[in-house]
Amino acid sequence: MVLILLAPLSGCRPAAQESRFELDAAQFDGQAAFAELKRFVGLGARDAGTPGAANAARYLHARLKASGLTMDIDEFVAPSPQGSTTFRNVIGRLPGTGSNLVIVASHYDTKMGIGGEFQGANDSGSSTAVVLELAGLAARAAARQKPGDTLLFVFFDGEECMEHYGAADGLQGSRHFVKQLERDGQASLVKAMILLDMVGDRHLTFTVPRNSSPKLMTWLFNAARDEDVRSMFSLYPYEIGDDHDPFLRAGIPAIDLIDFLFGSSPGRNDYWHTPEDRIDKISPESLQISGRVTVRLLNRVMEDDPRVQP
Repeated sequence: MVLILLAPLSGCRPAAQESRFELDAAQFDGQAAFAELKRFVGLGARDAGTPGAANAARYLHARLKASGLTMDIDEFVAPSPQGSTTFRNVIGRLPGTGSNLVIVASHYDTKMGIGGEFQGANDSGSSTAVVLELAGLAARAAARQKPGDTLLFVFFDGEECMEHYGAADGLQGSRHFVKQLERDGQASLVKAMILLDMVGDRHLTFTVPRNSSPKLMTWLFNAARDEDVRSMFSLYPYEIGDDHDPFLRAGIPAIDLIDFLFGSSPGRNDYWHTPEDRIDKISPESLQISGRVTVRLLNRVMEDDPRVQP
C-alpha cells in the first residue's frame, strides 16, 4: 500500500510518497525452499544435545549470516532426562525502526531414538527450510526499506522430548527464549510469535490448534483465503503442545501453523516420529503454500497489532 501525501497547490514540489515495509508473497519460491531442505536434512540427525545438533546450529548460523541478518547462537545448559544438556537456539535479527518485535520460528532438532537413518524431513526440516527462505526474503526487502518492527527468525533446539514432555523435557529452546524476553523486559514488546512445524507434506492439511491466539487465527485464515488455499486450513479440535505454548503462557499472541495429519492416508498421522518422515514425502508446492501464506500473515501482523483489543 502506498500513502500519497497531497501537496498544497502553491507551486511547491509534491511531497514524496511514503510506503510501508511489505513482503511480496509471490516471491517466496517453493523450489528454493525444497533445495534448502535437501541440504539441511543432508546434515544427518539433529537430536538435541548431540554433535549433530551442534552442527545443525552452525549451519543455520551460516545460512542466516549469508542472508545478511545479525546473528547469534544462544548456547545454554538445562536439565533433561539425560542430565545437564547443552542446547542452542539460533537467532537471526532484522532490525526495525520501532521498538516492537515480531518472531517467526521453527524448531530444528529431531526426535531421539527413531533409528533407520531418520531424516525428520517434515518434522522439523520443512519448517526450518521455510523460515530460512522467509528470512532471506525479508532481508532482501529490508535492503530497500527497513521494517517498522524488528523481525526475529528463531530456530529452537530441544522441542522434542527425550522421554515425556514436562518441566525438564521438551520445548527447551522456546521456554528458555521466553524466560530471556521476560528477564530483559522485552516480552511486552513482542507483537506476535508465528510458529511453523510440519509444513511440507505432499498432502498438505493444516490443523491449527485451539491453543492459538484467536485474532492470529482469523488473520491466518484470511491469508489462506487470499492465497486461494483456504480449504487446506482448518481449526483442530484439540490443543497441541508446541513451541508457541511458552509464548502464550507469557501473554504473547502466538499461533502454530502445523499439519498434524502426516500419514499414509487422509486423517492419519502415522509418518510422524517414524523413519517414514523422509524427503520423498515432501513437495516444493507445499513448502511454497506454507511460505506464501506465512508472508501474508506476517504482513498483517506488521501492519496491525494483535495485542490491541477491538
